[in-house]
Amino acid sequence: MNCSKKNLKFPRAKHGIVILIDPPSYHYHKNLFFDLQTPLNRDNTLKPNFDLKESLEGAGYPVFTADMCDSIFENYEGCDFHYWSFGATSERALNFNGKAIKKIGVILFEPPIVKPNDYKKITQLASSFEHVFLHNIIGDGYQIPVKDFSSKLIKFYWTNKNLYRTPEFDSNIKRAAKIALIAGAHFSKATPQNGYGKRLAAIRQLGLKGDLDLYGFGWRRIQIRSPFLSAFWLLKLWLAGLKVEKPVKKFDVYRRYDFSLCLENMSMSGYITEKIFDSIFARCIPIYWGAPDIEDYIPPDCFIALHDFEDIESCFKHCRSLSTKEKESYRLAMDRFLKSKKFQKFAVGVHGYLSDFYQVDKQKA
Repeated sequence: MNCSKKNLKFPRAKHGIVILIDPPSYHYHKNLFFDLQTPLNRDNTLKPNFDLKESLEGAGYPVFTADMCDSIFENYEGCDFHYWSFGATSERALNFNGKAIKKIGVILFEPPIVKPNDYKKITQLASSFEHVFLHNIIGDGYQIPVKDFSSKLIKFYWTNKNLYRTPEFDSNIKRAAKIALIAGAHFSKATPQNGYGKRLAAIRQLGLKGDLDLYGFGWRRIQIRSPFLSAFWLLKLWLAGLKVEKPVKKFDVYRRYDFSLCLENMSMSGYITEKIFDSIFARCIPIYWGAPDIEDYIPPDCFIALHDFEDIESCFKHCRSLSTKEKESYRLAMDRFLKSKKFQKFAVGVHGYLSDFYQVDKQKA
């Protein structure tokens, strides 16, 4: 996508509103957050952003990444600019000000273990924005503001669209009776109590024995932030002969395995990301750890709860004992879930909230 001023399109602002979406990283600036052709669009993760931009502009609301505000301002003289933070740091979101800027919503996609400063500034964010979107609004993992901002705090659903599974999906494909783990190499924050540490424990307890196959990025290099630990694991994986492949599509990995290890970065109510859904879409039985209230969102017959077992080894022993019929019962439960109203909350997700906020369907009618 060429976003130079010369080639940039300026859709008509039918309602006198231009929408600015601030992505989580500068890598997505210059409208790359909506670009399906960029290499950043791994696993088609940018498709919901692309669809949102298309639907909003079809209803008369131009959409740009927030960094482009100055370069487009003169083309929308007299318009209001609605600012939405889609995972940008709290500092950037709070400091994004200017003429005609209205700060509508800030979405905290990452949990406190990843971006602790964002959660320390919820009071400031609630003072500055009309809405603050959180994984939960009960204060699990963070402190609820002292001031009464309860009307501004909104529970959001991580958008998860079933992009690859089709009616012709081969449910009879031969699967390995092993666990697939797709994860980047992260060491500095790892403890036995969080997802980073639990992934390393699973690799140590199962991967080095051949019961778990590892996929992901960063495992075959020395990391500046964690030079000693990354070197240790690089050597450990090499000595064990454990290959680490880089997945092109998670779907193509999971469809070849009976089980997947789906560990959130931390345990926090309502914090349910794409991990378990990527597995469910491929009918690969998830071994899940993360949100303690997961069963409020996904039926328990769709996954194996790691917290029900003493450790990952005892969990895998249970997995290996499952009959073909028992494994198929999990897959049938997943099929039912994907057709249910419970899944629709995730299929629509936070992107759907924006569509509803601007009444896109009504505007198109």
